[in-house]
Amino acid sequence: MALTKTDIINLAFSKLGSERLTLTDAEITANELSHAKTANLHYTYTLHELVRMHKWNCCKARVKLTNSTTSSAPLFEYKEQHNLPSDYIRSTYVTDTDSVYEYGKSRIDYSVEGDKILSNHKELWMCYVKEPAPSAMDSLFAQAFVVLLAGRMAIPITGDFAQYKLLLQEFDTVIMPEARRINAFEKQDLPTVDSAWLESTYTSGSSYSNSYPPFSQSSYGSFS
Repeated sequence: MALTKTDIINLAFSKLGSERLTLTDAEITANELSHAKTANLHYTYTLHELVRMHKWNCCKARVKLTNSTTSSAPLFEYKEQHNLPSDYIRSTYVTDTDSVYEYGKSRIDYSVEGDKILSNHKELWMCYVKEPAPSAMDSLFAQAFVVLLAGRMAIPITGDFAQYKLLLQEFDTVIMPEARRINAFEKQDLPTVDSAWLESTYTSGSSYSNSYPPFSQSSYGSFS
């Protein structure tokens, strides 16, 4: 069953032993009940905090950014600027091409400043993380969000500092490690590979090296 904002808030309230809400998502935003106001105050802030903590698979997005002719050029250092997506929270990868190179992808120099990304390229391709809709949240991400949200609301709602500490301890030591572990199983990062330049610098036929990857366990030897 797909979650709603109300579901998540009610799950967080249940961690606090608080009375659950029987409101729709729209009614939560407008409701004047103290618990509803507290939940609405902390919801988006806590969600963005959690999204920025890790590269969650359910938060990933891709976009091609084209330089806007209406945007003025940066004052110095960079020549181009692009508007960030409206749902942008954090970038994870930026490049100047949609092609995958033989030995990896092109990485470029850029700077995120305000709601702009500055670079020297007219076109950019970006991987980033965004705020997920409740219905798109992975179950473990949602569980982490519920516990963190409950922790953030513990003192305003219950006034119990010990409960606040216990919830954050549960989040840090139980929920997040497991969520990150499972999240890592569902993605495939690019392997570390030798480039053509690195390969051309090897000359001997030694079969083993004690160096770190990509040189360890390599069939190559020393540099020329």
